Amino acid sequence: MNITELASNRFTTKAYDASRPLTEQQIADVLSLLQNSPSTLNLQGWHFHVITTEAGRKKIAPAIFDLNKTKVAQAPLAIVFSSINGISEQHLDELVAQEAQDGRFRDTESRQKNDAGRRSYINNVAHSPEFQHKWMERQLYIALGFLLLGAPALGLHATPIEGFDTQEMDNILGLEAQGLHSVVMATVGYNSDADFNAQLPKSRFPLDKIITKL
Repeated sequence: MNITELASNRFTTKAYDASRPLTEQQIADVLSLLQNSPSTLNLQGWHFHVITTEAGRKKIAPAIFDLNKTKVAQAPLAIVFSSINGISEQHLDELVAQEAQDGRFRDTESRQKNDAGRRSYINNVAHSPEFQHKWMERQLYIALGFLLLGAPALGLHATPIEGFDTQEMDNILGLEAQGLHSVVMATVGYNSDADFNAQLPKSRFPLDKIITKL
């Protein structure tokens, strides 16, 4: 199945089959989707809490709104997407060090030029704490999109979830002390026979309504 067929056939899972766990390899593949998601300036200003155990599901349950409690309780994999609160010097130092370790620079000069260019953009365009806060949050939705399209490519089903109390989640996971805040969640697994959405045709506006060609 090619990528356009995957996009046409994927659906948001409304009910999971709790009797079907994921293998360690499947979980690793899902996490690889997140790790390899693109981000502006390669900033990777995110962190993912991965819940695969009953204890983990119970821990975050108080933050989940009633509409989504069953999904989170039954899905074999739940992920909390968190964003960094701001772009610190430490984050930039660690980022360029990782890029150097991974061989992205030809020499010291190219490393310094790349690092200086990124810092210049941040200082000139994204210097305010408010801008950085929202900017980094938006990057999470790129990773979420990768996950939602990648899951069916792995033979799995997924659900994006915004229906949870972010402040409560932050408190449960101790995110403030880590310089993070939660933004969105996703669940991954196999849909159950009770998943009504799997039987419904996809409904989208026609292209001539949403596309303007210039």
